[in-house]
Amino acid sequence: MEWSEWIRLIGGGFAHQTAPFAVHAFDEKRAIKYLDAAQNAGLRLADALDRASAYLDQAPGWPTDKSTQLEHVRTFYAGRLPGQRPVPIDA
Repeated sequence: MEWSEWIRLIGGGFAHQTAPFAVHAFDEKRAIKYLDAAQNAGLRLADALDRASAYLDQAPGWPTDKSTQLEHVRTFYAGRLPGQRPVPIDA
């Protein structure tokens, strides 16, 4: 899959805007669609975070706190994709 296709696919978790990641049921379904493709391609959690970061850099919509959004992505995919598990916020 081309880089731009991965960016578009993970963007679905943000409602193709800058909505909070996978909060709405439709966005969660799109985030799971990325998960299925990522697992089949052997991608890791870091890959999802890289693609989400690239998506947010060019996403249409209201301003967002990128670090908070990426933490939502990390939490959603942790344990589902190989790689680092989330670090507790108060650790």
